[in-house]
Amino acid sequence: MKNFRYHLLLFIVVVMSAFSFVPMSHKPLEINRFIPEAVYELPPVSIFTLTASDIVAANGEEVCIEVKAKEFEQILSMQYSMNWDANVLKFKAVRNFGLNGMGLQNFGSHLAANGTLTFSWYDPALRGFSKPAGTKLYEVCFEAVGEPGSKAKFEFNGKPTMVEIANSSGVFLDLRTEGGAIEVK
Repeated sequence: MKNFRYHLLLFIVVVMSAFSFVPMSHKPLEINRFIPEAVYELPPVSIFTLTASDIVAANGEEVCIEVKAKEFEQILSMQYSMNWDANVLKFKAVRNFGLNGMGLQNFGSHLAANGTLTFSWYDPALRGFSKPAGTKLYEVCFEAVGEPGSKAKFEFNGKPTMVEIANSSGVFLDLRTEGGAIEVK
């Protein structure tokens, strides 16, 4: 019995000490005095510009927006979406392709009835190439179905296909856009 009490007392002391000797929480110093503060700067971002023509059309007329590029230097791949008001413009076709390997297979027209066209292209040689400013990449054709006086913007954005434009150096470029509207007269 005496041996039992000794073991019980030893057990209680061990259990109690396990909970009473928990080290205090460590709070790291706010400022590390040994390492100077690092300042990070983002590298300058290269720009890629897409321009779309502005057009005036009669109700029922078929018109095509020309999509042209600026700063097209060693471009390896690009993807994005194009959006417009489907109540004003009815998608008809994409044509007059201006890049190697570009064709109908690069455009997703499954959402065109809702005013969205997706796009994805890469250089089939995987080298990237350059084109002079103002080079026409393709045309997007519509039928003007809006009421006279209505206007629809033709926009490049990341909805639903995320904007991603890369050059052969592996640098992702910032997309800028200019123009792109159809007014129904």
